[in-house]
Amino acid sequence: MVLMAAILIGCKAAPAPSAGFADPSLLKHDPKNPYDKFWRKPGLDLKNYDKIYVAQVNTAYMLKMTDWQKNGEPKAEIERDVQTLADYTRNSIMKAFRQDPHHRFAVLDNSTSDPHALVYEVALIEVVPSKVLLNALEYAPFFVGTGITVLRDIGNDKSTAAFEGRTRDAATGEIVMLAADREEQAFTIVDLRGLTWYSDANEIIDNWSKEFVLIANTQPGQKVAGAPIFRLLPW
Repeated sequence: MVLMAAILIGCKAAPAPSAGFADPSLLKHDPKNPYDKFWRKPGLDLKNYDKIYVAQVNTAYMLKMTDWQKNGEPKAEIERDVQTLADYTRNSIMKAFRQDPHHRFAVLDNSTSDPHALVYEVALIEVVPSKVLLNALEYAPFFVGTGITVLRDIGNDKSTAAFEGRTRDAATGEIVMLAADREEQAFTIVDLRGLTWYSDANEIIDNWSKEFVLIANTQPGQKVAGAPIFRLLPW
């Protein structure tokens, strides 16, 4: 078994075209925010909220906008995989809030109209696997149970993922924050156990989740640094 330690680096990609899930007329680049574009309602005080509900993740835009068809899987399997990725995204966000050492927000399992709760709505816009990842999948039966190290050419082979998000006041339904981001990965360890065409996206999604927790814990004007991503071993 290959046991190689490495750092997994998440890189900024060019911003994705607007899908319309988050109002593009409000979204702007904010150098104090780790996402490509962000908007916060003027005067919003997040100290008024102590609960959050994460809605089911929207994948309709992703199915329309992403070249996921190129990975060669049958349509039924693609749709199943997309739903798996949506479930992973929702669970990742909830996990990030539950593991937040500040514990500012209680994570709700059901929708609510509590005036002290936020509702976070996410749409996955794009998930594009790298050619190296797809090629590795072709050889997976020969290497199951092992880890392989894949060095990707920074200029030509990058997995990318993009999302748009809306945060609402649970009581009024008013949108109080918007976000949009696209990330890429240039280097990773690929573990062929459980490898899928969207494996890289899981790492990017976890990073987004951690960053959103940081944003929710921060008042206007404060800088939010991007959450680092690294994995030491391929399991």
